[in-house]
Amino acid sequence: MYFYLFGMEGEDKRMRDSIQRQEAKKHFKKTNNVLLIVAIALFVLGIGFLLIDPIRNAKRQTAVSEGLGALESQMSAVSTGNGDDTSETEEISLTLVVDANANPVDGEEYDYFGDGEGLSVEDELASYEGSVTLNGIGIIEIDSIDLRLPVWDTASVVALRYGAGHYENSVMPGEVGNCAILGHHMRDYGSMFNRLGEVQSGDIIRIQTADGNTYEYCVDSIVTIQPEDLEARIAGNYFDTARITLVTCTYSGEATLRLLVSGYLVDDQG
Repeated sequence: MYFYLFGMEGEDKRMRDSIQRQEAKKHFKKTNNVLLIVAIALFVLGIGFLLIDPIRNAKRQTAVSEGLGALESQMSAVSTGNGDDTSETEEISLTLVVDANANPVDGEEYDYFGDGEGLSVEDELASYEGSVTLNGIGIIEIDSIDLRLPVWDTASVVALRYGAGHYENSVMPGEVGNCAILGHHMRDYGSMFNRLGEVQSGDIIRIQTADGNTYEYCVDSIVTIQPEDLEARIAGNYFDTARITLVTCTYSGEATLRLLVSGYLVDDQG
């Protein structure tokens, strides 16, 4: 009788152990499935984050190309004789309508924007109502770094997402004084002012304006300065001769430094 009971208890124990092993396997399998789902979700999320910048850059580049195309069409109309009537020429204008909240640039909060009033990126964006109309004044070209961008009439947060921006407290291209133009450094090689640091003394900066004139400046000064010194250096009265100053961030050392490339007017083909 003792051996019978002992055998029964042993069988029960084996059955309990078997059930526990099966439950453990089910739990292990369920845990693995959960971990797999989490891993897949994280992978998909990671891929999504990786695609955000390329998608933004593609949309931004499309808008930049649209701006260039519109300016080129306008200047072509002027150069083919449609600009003989001054009143008609003055009525020609380029505008590009963009979403104020679309295609933000990483690090744009570190750049210098606006008209010197010290507005933050958030303040400026809050002042817009949905869309922003950008007004073009011309095209900037630097052959030595394969740069060709539309120049908007303001260096606002939104304008600098779609090209270079003319600093409002500086003079216009070709005028006596300092013509200051700002642009993002960007991470992508060749995007915006990404290659401005490669410009050398003697290189030519060319500005084609919407009224059909072309101004060329020869680079003779390349400096890096602190942000607090920037406002005075880009003001229109900083020079008493016709000059241009290009501005972007520099990533050599502190990311907050500013690179200034400046040159004198050498040719007026207007």
